[in-house]
Amino acid sequence: MVVYYNYMQKKSNKYSLHESIGYLTYQASGAIRKEIAKELQERNFGIKTEEFAALIYIWDEDGQTHRALSEKLYRDKTTVTRLITGIENMGLVKRVAGQDDAREKRIFLTEKGKKLMSGVIKMVLDVLERAEKGIDPNDMKICKDVLRAICKNLP
Repeated sequence: MVVYYNYMQKKSNKYSLHESIGYLTYQASGAIRKEIAKELQERNFGIKTEEFAALIYIWDEDGQTHRALSEKLYRDKTTVTRLITGIENMGLVKRVAGQDDAREKRIFLTEKGKKLMSGVIKMVLDVLERAEKGIDPNDMKICKDVLRAICKNLP
Protein backbone atom coordinates (compact mmCIF):
# COMPACT_ATOMS: atom_id res chain seq x y z
CA MET A 1 0.00 0.00 0.00
CA VAL A 2 1.48 3.32 -1.03
CA VAL A 3 0.15 6.53 0.46
CA TYR A 4 1.12 9.93 -0.93
CA TYR A 5 1.78 12.86 1.37
CA ASN A 6 2.03 16.34 -0.13
CA TYR A 7 3.77 17.70 2.96
CA MET A 8 6.77 15.35 2.81
CA GLN A 9 9.83 17.19 1.58
CA LYS A 10 12.03 14.22 0.77
CA LYS A 11 13.35 12.79 -2.50
CA SER A 12 10.15 10.81 -2.88
CA ASN A 13 6.65 11.61 -1.71
CA LYS A 14 5.85 7.91 -1.35
CA TYR A 15 5.39 6.14 1.94
CA SER A 16 5.21 2.37 2.05
CA LEU A 17 4.07 0.91 5.34
CA HIS A 18 5.72 -2.43 4.63
CA GLU A 19 9.07 -0.77 3.96
CA SER A 20 9.03 1.60 6.92
CA ILE A 21 11.53 1.08 9.74
CA GLY A 22 8.72 1.24 12.30
CA TYR A 23 6.77 -1.54 10.63
CA LEU A 24 9.80 -3.76 10.03
CA THR A 25 11.12 -3.44 13.58
CA TYR A 26 7.61 -4.04 14.96
CA GLN A 27 7.25 -7.20 12.85
CA ALA A 28 10.71 -8.51 13.80
CA SER A 29 10.15 -7.74 17.48
CA GLY A 30 6.74 -9.42 17.37
CA ALA A 31 8.16 -12.55 15.74
CA ILE A 32 10.84 -12.82 18.43
CA ARG A 33 8.32 -12.21 21.26
CA LYS A 34 5.94 -14.80 19.78
CA GLU A 35 8.70 -17.42 19.59
CA ILE A 36 9.85 -16.65 23.14
CA ALA A 37 6.24 -16.98 24.38
CA LYS A 38 5.91 -20.32 22.63
CA GLU A 39 9.18 -21.60 24.12
CA LEU A 40 8.29 -20.35 27.62
CA GLN A 41 5.09 -22.36 27.44
CA GLU A 42 6.54 -25.49 25.80
CA ARG A 43 9.43 -25.67 28.26
CA ASN A 44 7.11 -25.10 31.25
CA PHE A 45 8.97 -22.12 32.70
CA GLY A 46 5.72 -20.95 34.32
CA ILE A 47 6.00 -17.31 33.23
CA LYS A 48 4.47 -15.27 30.45
CA THR A 49 6.31 -12.90 28.10
CA GLU A 50 5.42 -9.75 30.08
CA GLU A 51 6.74 -11.38 33.25
CA PHE A 52 9.83 -12.46 31.32
CA ALA A 53 10.37 -8.86 30.15
CA ALA A 54 10.33 -7.59 33.74
CA LEU A 55 12.54 -10.43 34.96
CA ILE A 56 15.15 -9.89 32.24
CA TYR A 57 15.50 -6.24 33.22
CA ILE A 58 15.81 -7.21 36.89
CA TRP A 59 18.34 -9.93 35.93
CA ASP A 60 20.31 -7.27 34.06
CA GLU A 61 20.17 -4.75 36.93
CA ASP A 62 19.27 -6.32 40.26
CA GLY A 63 17.98 -3.87 42.87
CA GLN A 64 16.43 -1.28 40.60
CA THR A 65 13.36 0.73 41.55
CA HIS A 66 9.80 0.36 40.26
CA ARG A 67 10.20 3.70 38.50
CA ALA A 68 13.32 2.57 36.62
CA LEU A 69 11.65 -0.67 35.63
CA SER A 70 8.51 1.20 34.48
CA GLU A 71 10.62 3.36 32.17
CA LYS A 72 12.41 0.35 30.67
CA LEU A 73 9.17 -1.55 30.11
CA TYR A 74 7.32 1.54 28.77
CA ARG A 75 4.54 0.83 31.28
CA ASP A 76 2.95 2.96 33.97
CA LYS A 77 3.96 2.43 37.59
CA THR A 78 0.62 0.84 38.54
CA THR A 79 0.91 -1.79 35.80
CA VAL A 80 4.50 -2.59 36.81
CA THR A 81 3.53 -2.80 40.49
CA ARG A 82 0.84 -5.34 39.60
CA LEU A 83 3.31 -7.26 37.44
CA ILE A 84 5.94 -7.31 40.21
CA THR A 85 3.34 -8.44 42.75
CA GLY A 86 2.55 -11.41 40.52
CA ILE A 87 6.14 -12.52 40.10
CA GLU A 88 6.81 -11.83 43.77
CA ASN A 89 3.94 -14.20 44.63
CA MET A 90 5.70 -16.84 42.50
CA GLY A 91 8.78 -16.38 44.67
CA LEU A 92 10.92 -15.06 41.81
CA VAL A 93 11.58 -11.55 43.16
CA LYS A 94 11.52 -9.71 46.46
CA ARG A 95 10.98 -6.04 47.18
CA VAL A 96 13.20 -4.28 49.68
CA ALA A 97 12.67 -0.78 51.07
CA GLY A 98 15.18 1.77 49.80
CA GLN A 99 17.83 3.07 52.19
CA ASP A 100 17.07 6.73 51.53
CA ASP A 101 13.31 6.41 51.15
CA ALA A 102 11.46 3.39 52.55
CA ARG A 103 8.53 4.10 50.21
CA GLU A 104 10.78 3.50 47.20
CA LYS A 105 11.06 -0.27 46.85
CA ARG A 106 13.99 -1.95 45.13
CA ILE A 107 13.41 -5.20 43.27
CA PHE A 108 15.78 -8.16 43.57
CA LEU A 109 15.74 -11.64 42.08
CA THR A 110 15.44 -14.43 44.63
CA GLU A 111 17.53 -17.59 44.34
CA LYS A 112 14.50 -19.24 42.72
CA GLY A 113 14.31 -16.33 40.26
CA LYS A 114 18.02 -16.56 39.44
CA LYS A 115 17.74 -20.30 38.83
CA LEU A 116 14.73 -19.82 36.56
CA MET A 117 16.38 -17.00 34.64
CA SER A 118 19.56 -18.98 33.97
CA GLY A 119 17.41 -21.51 32.09
CA VAL A 120 15.32 -18.83 30.40
CA ILE A 121 18.44 -16.99 29.21
CA LYS A 122 19.69 -20.17 27.49
CA MET A 123 16.34 -20.57 25.77
CA VAL A 124 16.30 -16.92 24.64
CA LEU A 125 19.81 -17.26 23.23
CA ASP A 126 18.58 -20.27 21.22
CA VAL A 127 15.66 -18.22 19.87
CA LEU A 128 17.95 -15.32 18.93
CA GLU A 129 20.39 -17.69 17.24
CA ARG A 130 17.54 -19.03 15.10
CA ALA A 131 16.35 -15.47 14.38
CA GLU A 132 19.82 -14.45 13.18
CA LYS A 133 20.46 -17.63 11.14
CA GLY A 134 21.91 -16.87 7.73
CA ILE A 135 22.51 -13.20 8.47
CA ASP A 136 26.07 -12.01 8.01
CA PRO A 137 27.52 -10.94 11.40
CA ASN A 138 28.64 -7.61 9.89
CA ASP A 139 25.11 -6.95 8.65
CA MET A 140 23.78 -7.77 12.13
CA LYS A 141 26.22 -5.32 13.68
CA ILE A 142 25.15 -2.59 11.25
CA CYS A 143 21.48 -3.35 11.96
CA LYS A 144 22.01 -3.06 15.73
CA ASP A 145 24.02 0.15 15.31
CA VAL A 146 21.24 1.67 13.19
CA LEU A 147 18.56 0.66 15.73
CA ARG A 148 20.64 2.19 18.55
CA ALA A 149 20.95 5.42 16.53
CA ILE A 150 17.18 5.52 16.03
CA CYS A 151 16.63 5.07 19.77
CA LYS A 152 19.11 7.87 20.44
CA ASN A 153 17.35 10.15 17.93
CA LEU A 154 13.94 9.47 19.51
CA PRO A 155 14.48 9.28 23.26
